[in-house]
Amino acid sequence: MRNLSFRLFLLVGCFVFINHLSGQEAQVSGKVIDSYSGDALIGATVLYDSGKGAVTDIDGNFYFDLPYGEYELVISYVGYLTKREKISVSDSQSKINLSIGLEVETLSEIEIFADKAISRKTPVAFTNVSLELIRDQIASQELPMVLNSTPGVQATQQGGGDGDARVTIRGFKQRDLAVMIDGIPVNDMENGWVFWSNWLIDGDIQVQRGLGASKIAIPSVGGTINVISPGIGQERKTQFSQEVGNNGFLRSTLIHNSGMSKNGWGYSLAGSYKRRNGWVQGLDSEAYYYYFKVQKNFNKHILTISGTGAPQEHGQRSQKENMAIYDLSYALENGVDTSLLNNFTSENGINYNAHFNNLETYSLDDTNNKLNQSVNGYSDRRNQYHKPQAYVRDSWRINNRMSLSSIAYFSIGRGGGTRLNGFTTRNYVNDLPNFQELYDINTGLDFNVFVGPNIDTEIHPTEHFAVDDTFIRRSVNNHDWYGALSKFAWSIKEDLDFSAGLDYRRYRGEHYAEVDDLLGADYLKTSPNDLNPNSNQRISRVGDKIGYHNDSFVRWFGSYAQLEWDKKDWSAFINVSGAASQYKRVDYFLPKILDLGDTIISPQYRFIGSQVIPDSVFYNGVLYTPESEGLEFQKKDWFTRYGGTFKVGFNYNFSDRLNGFVNAGYLSRNPYFNNIFDFGNTLLTDIENSKVQALEMGWSFRSKKFSSNINSYYTYWQSRPLPGGLSIPDPEDPLRRLSLNVNGMNARHIGVEWDFIYKPIDKVSVQGVVSLGDWIWDSKKTVQFTRPNGQPVLNADGTRYELTFDAEGIKVGDAAQSQFGSNIRYEFIKNASITAAYVHFSNYYSDFDPSTLRGSNEGRQSWKIPDYGTLNLHLNYRFEFFDYRARFNFNVLNALNTTYVSDAENNARFARTINDTLDSFDATSAGVFFGQGRRFNTSITITF
Repeated sequence: MRNLSFRLFLLVGCFVFINHLSGQEAQVSGKVIDSYSGDALIGATVLYDSGKGAVTDIDGNFYFDLPYGEYELVISYVGYLTKREKISVSDSQSKINLSIGLEVETLSEIEIFADKAISRKTPVAFTNVSLELIRDQIASQELPMVLNSTPGVQATQQGGGDGDARVTIRGFKQRDLAVMIDGIPVNDMENGWVFWSNWLIDGDIQVQRGLGASKIAIPSVGGTINVISPGIGQERKTQFSQEVGNNGFLRSTLIHNSGMSKNGWGYSLAGSYKRRNGWVQGLDSEAYYYYFKVQKNFNKHILTISGTGAPQEHGQRSQKENMAIYDLSYALENGVDTSLLNNFTSENGINYNAHFNNLETYSLDDTNNKLNQSVNGYSDRRNQYHKPQAYVRDSWRINNRMSLSSIAYFSIGRGGGTRLNGFTTRNYVNDLPNFQELYDINTGLDFNVFVGPNIDTEIHPTEHFAVDDTFIRRSVNNHDWYGALSKFAWSIKEDLDFSAGLDYRRYRGEHYAEVDDLLGADYLKTSPNDLNPNSNQRISRVGDKIGYHNDSFVRWFGSYAQLEWDKKDWSAFINVSGAASQYKRVDYFLPKILDLGDTIISPQYRFIGSQVIPDSVFYNGVLYTPESEGLEFQKKDWFTRYGGTFKVGFNYNFSDRLNGFVNAGYLSRNPYFNNIFDFGNTLLTDIENSKVQALEMGWSFRSKKFSSNINSYYTYWQSRPLPGGLSIPDPEDPLRRLSLNVNGMNARHIGVEWDFIYKPIDKVSVQGVVSLGDWIWDSKKTVQFTRPNGQPVLNADGTRYELTFDAEGIKVGDAAQSQFGSNIRYEFIKNASITAAYVHFSNYYSDFDPSTLRGSNEGRQSWKIPDYGTLNLHLNYRFEFFDYRARFNFNVLNALNTTYVSDAENNARFARTINDTLDSFDATSAGVFFGQGRRFNTSITITF
């Protein structure tokens, strides 16, 4: 390698020397734009030879020096037709300046599936986030965090663990958004959640707000986030990147792109390794990333095979606490009444984690001397997951007017998270979990002093059970997901297009809990409620299933049809879609049953003290036990719901600079799985679709110095569901609970958004964003509940069980309703810039359950989170390094080290330091996460 570098150094030196002597060079520069809208194309590739050229900067500009001669420039950009332009460099020109316009590709594998909106044509509100901006500003954060400067978007890191970020659009949570990678959905099919893995983004992102332009019946209420990876392209390159940051952050990334060969083959490979200690205590992480894409162009087809995955393990902080346990002075300034707090000891800092403390592990010899001692940080909350996804896609241009693109994909998820089971308050010391005491007892140190003689000495004479039934439980959530998409496009005539598509998905989720760590004990004396009634096992060891085990099945059938007009000055579309969802559940921890037609037999194992007693059931002279043949696990057959959408939109270009649009839509959305079944394998009652009505309009203006977008929207969501429904005690059986859907809960979201960019001089650009929302619950209702068999739920006196709640006019929580932001970029020397990015969030209310607003709490507003703003600084420099392209980034996040609350829950009853009876709807009863303090990240990327 050293010899190779030396040779390259000599070669470059000779090349520079010869050209310096001859002086026969000219500078070639220019700008690449969208030929229709005039927008600068950031990150477009301009090549003058194989692998040699430049990439356009944030303003679409490029430059390089060329010796005299004839050249053919190849200009390419994702989603646009590649353009070739011949130039002649001679002594008559010391500088050549070009203006290159690219046409949008009429058919590309990415455009078809990602449903990418086009400026001045697609009548929806959207924002393009370029790859260059992501590379310059993401700075070791998770992907949603780079979207905070997008109108109507707020992202937080919640507890701070890798993959635990969340994002909202226009006040709608991410389970109510659609997140797609190259048009393939990634929202969990059971609850709609998105887990932001260690994705290595090597493409653009388009955020569509509202019902959006997606041509499939996806359950998007608030918006769509399209992650669009690039194609193989023409350029052959290898790229290595090294990042370093605070708290032990380290990421190494290698990307290789073969370019497209003359016979139509190409491939792209990427790999990454990341680790960090975590800014919050106990949030260490280790993650990998891999990606591959193989592409073949032949005849009228583009065949693509691609796959990606990101195995990871990280600590978590999932418990919100009272402000005072983090920062006492901040809590007092914001109205916390510390006289109402119980057991308050001291503030711990905003990086406090209630799941983390040190633990000394060891083994004991015969005289209780400690051997093989080791002291490490220990957390009961850890997550480990791997969700590889792969697809095969064929894009077929049937003729000049028709195309068909089809894709088959799969996703296989394996992993889960841990938590402490059975912890008691005596196990907390100075606000930290006392893992050490439990470990010492369980290991055998003074065991009899704490718990007395081992009651199982006859069965396990040399072993110890877990004291207080306390252990680490691992909740496992595996899934197998298979799907197929097919889209047909037909250009009926020059200005009229028709498209239609099919969407099929099949999903199986496996869910169970298992013993993960006994904290020094040998086994667990499992409580009857946690044991499997189909097994005679009375104790549990590491790896044994415990508590629950069930499978969830979801099938999805969707279709759409769309007409699009694209006239000289106007464009429009009409879209109709439909979807059928089917749900099924199997429970392995409910007693097996045998259906004999006129009766159902369910023998099971029962536990009385230390005895295991199997049922013996006689029926028609036959003895049935838990081991009898024919017994089956309890399951529910397919339950089906139907939904659909209707969307229309119209755009008019008043001039080359000004256009306006309007769109409207109606969505009947099928419920998620956790609003269909409860843990007793029973259908929830009152299962209904939620209905969404949306209206939006906007204006856009484009000029060389100033560009602006203004949008206004109205969204009304009827029967907005509570995830998982509402759980209430059964009035007729206090030992049971009923799970019910609460229908009639409506929310109204209206607002206006404005974003702009102003370039007073060539080297300075100012971007701004303003988003003002008014999002309220519009519900005041008395709900009467029924049982799954249709019978009403009655009180003990025989009257109808009712729930009256009043959330009318109450602000929607968990998202800031006002947003102000500004990015100021200054290119202080050639190819070097500094950007100051500030965003401010206000009118922000804590998360809460609107169904709790009943009785004396009717109409009460949840706690309002203090306004906050953060400033990020980004320094970027691009340069040549031994004939290689290089990029250096230095980023400071939260540069002012602002202390702020990023997430809050109203009346959080699990806060350790707070009186559990507090229900005050204010700062004293709120549980919070603080945002992270000042961090830095630096990286260097070299492209070979």
